[in-house]
Amino acid sequence: MKSITTAVRKNRVWLTWLLGGLIVLSGITSPEGSIPRAHAAGGPAPRLVEDLGRGLTAVYLGDNKVYLSWRLLGTEPQQVTFDIYRRTGSEEIKLNDQPLAEGTNYTDENVDVTQSHTYIVKSYVSGTLQGEIAEVELAADPEIRNYFRIPLRDITSNPSDYFVQHGWPGDLDGDGEYEFVVTRIPVNGGNKYVEAYSLTEGFLWRIDLGPYSVTTIDTYNAPPASVSEFGVAGLGGWRDNDNITVFDLDSDGKAEVLLRTFEGVTFADGKIIPASAERAQYVSVVDGLTGIEAARTTITNDYAADGPLSGHFGIAYLDGEHPSLITALKNRALSRNFQYVTPAYDYAGGALNERWRHTGADGEFFHQIRILDLDEDGKDEVSFGGWALDDNGETLYSLPGVVHGDRFHITDIDPNRPGLEQFGIQQAENGNVNQFPWFYAVAATGEIIRTGELPQDVARGTLADIDPRHSGLEMWSSSGNIYNVDGEVISSVQPSTNFRIWWDGDVLGELLDKNFVEKWDWEMNEATRLFTADDVRVNSRNAPVLYGDLLGDWREEVLYETNDFKELRLYTTTIPSNVRIYTLPHNPAYRNGLAVKGYMQSLLTDYYLGEGMSEPPYPNIRPAVHNRD
Repeated sequence: MKSITTAVRKNRVWLTWLLGGLIVLSGITSPEGSIPRAHAAGGPAPRLVEDLGRGLTAVYLGDNKVYLSWRLLGTEPQQVTFDIYRRTGSEEIKLNDQPLAEGTNYTDENVDVTQSHTYIVKSYVSGTLQGEIAEVELAADPEIRNYFRIPLRDITSNPSDYFVQHGWPGDLDGDGEYEFVVTRIPVNGGNKYVEAYSLTEGFLWRIDLGPYSVTTIDTYNAPPASVSEFGVAGLGGWRDNDNITVFDLDSDGKAEVLLRTFEGVTFADGKIIPASAERAQYVSVVDGLTGIEAARTTITNDYAADGPLSGHFGIAYLDGEHPSLITALKNRALSRNFQYVTPAYDYAGGALNERWRHTGADGEFFHQIRILDLDEDGKDEVSFGGWALDDNGETLYSLPGVVHGDRFHITDIDPNRPGLEQFGIQQAENGNVNQFPWFYAVAATGEIIRTGELPQDVARGTLADIDPRHSGLEMWSSSGNIYNVDGEVISSVQPSTNFRIWWDGDVLGELLDKNFVEKWDWEMNEATRLFTADDVRVNSRNAPVLYGDLLGDWREEVLYETNDFKELRLYTTTIPSNVRIYTLPHNPAYRNGLAVKGYMQSLLTDYYLGEGMSEPPYPNIRPAVHNRD
C-alpha cells in the first residue's frame, strides 16, 4: 500500500529483539539486563504475533501545538529511548533536549502550521540507532480534530440504507499497521456485506454475503451466511452472532479474514460459492489484502438435521506458539433447545484443517466468548462464561450455580491473589432462574470466591480500577453497589456499566458509554465527562463499531460511524502521559480480545493494569517477520 497521507502515519518499524520488552510505569523499571520470562531457557516457545510498526500519529491541537503518539513494542529491549525530529522542507531539527525514556507521546508547542511538516521518531539503545525510522506528515493549515476519517463506499444511492455494526483490526498488507474489516447491515432490505478499509487508502474491497445472509432456510435458525441477525424477523435473540474474525492465521505477516460462508457468497474478485446438494456451510479463508477466497473447508455439523449453525469466531494459541481459529457455533432443534458444536481449525500451507471439535455444552453460554491462557500453562483456553474448554478441546471446568448471563470479564482483578479471576453477571429472563445476580471466581479452576445476594435480572456489569484507595479492580453491575476485591461495598452509586477504556494519562480505568468517555470521581461519587464524539451513532447496547489500542501509545482509540452513515471516524486521546507500557496488542489476552465480538465487552490484559501495579511480565512473543518491500 502506498505511503502516507496527512496526519496519519508513515511508519514502518519492525524491530526483532528476542530479549526485550520494556515497561516503565512512572519511574518503575525492570532490572538492567533482566531476561523476560518469555524467553527463559526451557520455557514455552514464544507466540508468533503481528510485526507491528510504530503506529505514529500527529494531531493538531490548535494554538500552534501538535500532539504525537507512538507505540512501544513488546519485543523491544528495556533500555530503548526515543528522539523526535521535525522536518520542514530541507531543514530537520531535533525537538527534545534529552532522550525520551518515559511516556511514548510528545507535544510540539511551537509549530508554524502555515507550512507542512514531517515528524520523525527514532529509537536508540545505549546510543545506537535501532530499526527503521517512523515518520508522519502534517499538512499545512490542518484541522483541529482528534479523529481520523475513513470514507465509506456507498452500497446504494441512500447511505442510510446500511449501517456498520462491528469492526476488526488486522494488518492486511503487512506494513505493520492496522487496517479495518467491518460488517455492513441493511435496514431497508438487501444482502449483508463485509468490507475492508485503510486509514490511508480508504476502501479496499467488498464481499457480498448473498441472499442467505438475510434469508433463513428453516424455522428456528439463523441465515446460514449471516454475520448478524439484525433485520431477520423472529431472530432477535441471535443478534450476538458474528461468524467472522481477522487475524494472521498462517503467520506470514499479513492478516486473513476468517468467515462462515454458504452458497451465493460473492468474493471481491466476483467468484461465487455454488449451491451444493448438502447445502453445506463453510469456513472460508479470505486474503486480507484483496478480499479473494484463499481456502475453504466444510463445517462438520453434528446437528445437521436441525438446520445451519451460527455463533462466534475467535483466535486461540492452542499449542502456545501458533494461532488457531475457534468457531463456537449452535443451532436450535424443533424442541427449541440450543445445540452446540465448537470446532478449532489450523491454517497452514494454504489448507484449513480441523484441529479438534467439541460437541455439546458442559455449562452455560453467555453472549460472547473470551479466549486466553486461564491456567498459565502458555496455551489458550476458551471461556463461554459459565464453563471453559481446555487447549485440547476437552472441558476444563463448569462454574457451579452459574446460569445464563450477559457480560463476563477475566483478568488479574486482584493483584494480591495468584492467577486470574472472573467477574460475571447473571440474567433471569426468558425462563432463566438464577441463584445470584453476579459471581466472582478463580479463572483457572472455576472455584466461586463469592456471589451477590438476592436473585434478580442483571443486564449489565463491568469492572475497572476507578478508586485508587482500594487495591485491585472494582466491580459493579446494574444491580447496584460498587465492590472492591474483598467484597466490601465502597459506593452505592452506580457508574456506567458499559465499557472500561484507558483514555487519560494515568493507569486508572475510564468509562466508555455511547459516544462519550467519563472519569469516576471516587471522592464525589460521580462521573466527570472527559470526551464526547459529536455527530456519530452507536449500535445496540450503546456500543461503537470498535475500540482498542489501535495506534499510538498504549491507550485506546474508538471507531464510530457518523450519523449520516457516510464515514468512519477513529478517535484518539490527546492527553499527555508519562506512563510507559508496551502496546496492548502485544499482550496475548488483549490481542485475542480484539478478535472476538458477540456482545461487545471490555478489552482486558492478562496482568493487573491499575493503581499500584507492578511491572507487567514481558510477553512471550516473537513477530512473524517477512519482507515488507
